[in-house]
Amino acid sequence: MRVGYVIASLLAAALLALPAGAAAAPAGKVASLAAQQCSQERASIGRKAFHKRYGRKGAMRACTRRHRGPVAAAVGPAAQDCQEDLADFGVADFIDVYGDEPTDSLDYAMSECIAEGVDDMLNPGDDSSDDDDDE
Repeated sequence: MRVGYVIASLLAAALLALPAGAAAAPAGKVASLAAQQCSQERASIGRKAFHKRYGRKGAMRACTRRHRGPVAAAVGPAAQDCQEDLADFGVADFIDVYGDEPTDSLDYAMSECIAEGVDDMLNPGDDSSDDDDDE
């Protein structure tokens, strides 16, 4: 009878831990994309203006916190657009368009697609990602 309780409690603990792990992945993606936005902003406005805007100490952390909300709001629509692109293109062409190498995984290509979509939504006037296509 005790073995039954142990197994039941282990299963319950595993089920409770599953949503926490599942929720951690998108939060990490949002933080990573917010940091990318901040790196791009610092590069475009310069280090001095970036520090003036976000503070001398912990400027990148302050910027990342400020960008987290807009990035989180943009991830859902960007992911949906990428799913539609995947359905339209097929797996091989999707990886060809969004991957860096032909051997890249679908997960990598999807991450790149979402990052590009978030960047396009948050910086609509910035066409720097399209410059490579014109050559």
